[in-house]
Amino acid sequence: MTTARGLHTATLLPNGRVLISGGYSNTRSVSSAELYDPATGTWTATGAMSTNRYAHTANLLANGKVLVAGGDFDVGRELASAELYDPATETWNATGALSTARFSHTATLLPEGKVLVAGGFYNAGEGTLGSTEVYDPFTGTWTATSTLQLPRSGHTATLLPDGKVLVVGGWVDSGSSSSNAELYDPATGAWTLAAALTTGWLDTTAALLPNGKVLIAGGNDSWSQLSGAQLYDPSAGTWTATVSLATARDGHTATLLPDGRVLVAGGYDWTGRYFSSTEIYDWVDGTWAETGAMNTARAHHTATLLPDGRLLVAGGVDNTGLMADSESYDPVTGTWIRTGPMHSARQDHTATLLTTGRVLVVGGSGITNLLSSVESYDQDSGSWTNTGTLSIPRRDHTATLLPDGKVLVAGGSSLATNLYWFELTSAELYEPTLGTWRVTGSLNTRREWHRATLLSTGKVLVAGGYTFDSTNLTDIYLSSAELYDPATGAWTETGAMTAARKFHTLTLLPDGKVLVTGGFDGSRYLSSTEVYDPASETWKAVGPMSVGRVAHTAILLPNGKVLIAGGTGSINPGYLSSAELFDPATRTWTVVGALNTGRTDQTATLLANGRVVIAGGYSTNRILPSVELYDVGLGFLDSWRPEVAALTSPLKLGGCLTLSGFGFRGVSGGSGGTTQESPCNYPLVQLRSLESGQTIFLPSTNWSASSFTSLPVWSFPAGYALATVFVNGIPSTSAVVKVSVPVPTAATLTGMKALPDGAFQFSFTNSPGAVFGVLTSTNLTVPSSNWSVLGGVLETSPGQFQFTDPQATNSQQRFYRIRSS
Repeated sequence: MTTARGLHTATLLPNGRVLISGGYSNTRSVSSAELYDPATGTWTATGAMSTNRYAHTANLLANGKVLVAGGDFDVGRELASAELYDPATETWNATGALSTARFSHTATLLPEGKVLVAGGFYNAGEGTLGSTEVYDPFTGTWTATSTLQLPRSGHTATLLPDGKVLVVGGWVDSGSSSSNAELYDPATGAWTLAAALTTGWLDTTAALLPNGKVLIAGGNDSWSQLSGAQLYDPSAGTWTATVSLATARDGHTATLLPDGRVLVAGGYDWTGRYFSSTEIYDWVDGTWAETGAMNTARAHHTATLLPDGRLLVAGGVDNTGLMADSESYDPVTGTWIRTGPMHSARQDHTATLLTTGRVLVVGGSGITNLLSSVESYDQDSGSWTNTGTLSIPRRDHTATLLPDGKVLVAGGSSLATNLYWFELTSAELYEPTLGTWRVTGSLNTRREWHRATLLSTGKVLVAGGYTFDSTNLTDIYLSSAELYDPATGAWTETGAMTAARKFHTLTLLPDGKVLVTGGFDGSRYLSSTEVYDPASETWKAVGPMSVGRVAHTAILLPNGKVLIAGGTGSINPGYLSSAELFDPATRTWTVVGALNTGRTDQTATLLANGRVVIAGGYSTNRILPSVELYDVGLGFLDSWRPEVAALTSPLKLGGCLTLSGFGFRGVSGGSGGTTQESPCNYPLVQLRSLESGQTIFLPSTNWSASSFTSLPVWSFPAGYALATVFVNGIPSTSAVVKVSVPVPTAATLTGMKALPDGAFQFSFTNSPGAVFGVLTSTNLTVPSSNWSVLGGVLETSPGQFQFTDPQATNSQQRFYRIRSS
């Protein structure tokens, strides 16, 4: 920051910036304020308050202004003054003064828009206050309300979903911490005692959980520091102990994360140690419930979330054989409806949601042979249409939607004329606008039963699988991995996994890394897991799952964890009902509630309502029609949930996403208006690609209780995505947004220079998100088909591209061409 300070306040403004006000700097209080801009990561000074102050409170009002109240000017000079910050003018203006000067009080924004101030210190901290007062932003005045049951300071104040305010603990005049808690009812203006805690709590933190309970953690009881934590249940009016902090700490913060967990950070102990450590309180325990069964039992099918929120399952095998049948699931009614059948019965095929909204089904095993046929599904008509033909029939391949809207199909197995199975290195691209296929660069290794995912870099990662050594007649299980670059159409080898595996899963994590789980290495079912880092192109083993499993499912949840369910295991019987969660933050696994039915070769799909639907699969001696839903278990009421009514669609890369709806300010501000407050009643908006699973949170330029506008969106794959609003840790039902395919334009050269190491660099502008490759030659007259492919182009900012040729010094003269796929 521009000024060193402590005991200041931090407030997230509707324009997305953070206002820092006042505090204590070196030997005195300050009136200065500054703004943090998350878009640029920079601090700038803004208008100063009229009065130096620290240990004050700050509340964002419904009108977008910030109310600062009370505080201390210097030891023994408590303040009654209050002022308002206007983000539009970056100026402060005086408003009505408190009736009582105070500091280390709490200030809570009430549902009606008024602010409740309670307690605090006076007389240089020698006395505590029981008085409370309410600020009315419409009149700019304060009105006294009823007195606290017990005067206190250093307490917490939390607005509950029912509109009441819970005050907990604090310092009392007797020189000790209080175990007392009380409730304020805005309807009556009265304070009533709530259930008491088992010990006194001072300098603790309070966080409102999505289920309406309040978590207090750490602090001190005036005699020793506390590691304990307690939960208050408003419906029962009771306190219960919960898991303790690993480290007793004071002066820490507690922040509700978008996934409903609580992050405790920093603090100190009474020996003078300050902590850099953090801890996460994880209280969520998901559950499974059965929903409507499919009309047909099936396994080896595909499942695709459609843009209208329904789920399409297609093909597979039932107890009588292969199927062409398809049906759709309505999450609102929990029922399945048959839709048009495919032209060909198939299993072991792929299904990809195109940027056009159609579902592309490719290849697979047919009734009498392998299929090269391809069909697409139209959700409006419920019908299938043949579209192009693969260059070679294949099954157990991968299909990946690329950033430019094309589909990459890679590897798999095929059948020679002598009925000899062989694995493929070939890959081909589907062009949706033409309905045609063309061959692209081949894999370096023949493989089937491998897995693929689109990285946030725009490249495709393929890992593992199986091939057969026809010379030595041996099975080979692969640990190798490769990267496909859409800009060049070429595959390059990358770091190998620590274990060979097939029938495993690949999941793109929110940080851009990739999680691989389980699989079969030729002799055993694997419980091992590892993470791929695209930056270093290396794999690192992480903790194992509770059980080895193959043919299971892996789904990235909205909270950033990965849900693993079912599969085949080495335990008896082999059809697993167990499920577990991987937490990327801690790199640990946690067993969660089991499926009602053990199954393998099922599908798993994240629905717009945040639940995961598991459909079909094999179980003991049968194929299943049954379907189950996984609920993360946040336990909120639907009336607390934010809702999205409309949003920008299609969203053009480089453009801003705008959403409108209601509940974007949430049911509570969290815990109370103090210098350590971490409010969570503002909208956090997440985009999640339906195909790749890539997720990003969008910085805001403007938000209110009913709207949100993001900064320009780029570096996100084209196609359909889920837009989810998180408020108070509660997710909205997601809305589906179409991210349009970037259309390249004529490039404009903006710069070129020789670098000190002999490399040559040039820059140009084009459509944000467009994909480019670079060709080079020493002879301009040579046909472009004979030019050398150098690699892809880096998009340094929206619409700004750059390429560096490290080999420029190898020739006296080099020519360059850029091309878009």
